[in-house]
Amino acid sequence: MPGADVVANEGQTHREVMVWIEDSDGSIARGVAEAVTAQGARVRLAGPPAFAQGAEVALRISFDREAPTVAATARVSFVRAAGAAVECGLEWTVPSKQRGAFEAWLAAA
Repeated sequence: MPGADVVANEGQTHREVMVWIEDSDGSIARGVAEAVTAQGARVRLAGPPAFAQGAEVALRISFDREAPTVAATARVSFVRAAGAAVECGLEWTVPSKQRGAFEAWLAAA
């Protein structure tokens, strides 16, 4: 994901973006988005996920604690250890015409 498109939590630590990722067997991994772009996200996970690279996942994203979460789908581009933590990369599979909530949040960030 290009660095120029990164808008979540880089220079904006007051805007924590919570993410819940559900894989095909119903397991849910929780995390915090460290980067969100129009193409996808990089998420620091609370623990090792049940999903692996290439998995199709459903997720809920909380851009604002006062607003409803946003639903999305994505393909996992990577899962890797980052020191003591685990992070994953997600590439949106939501059709571009349905990305209104992402586009609005990115424009306001």
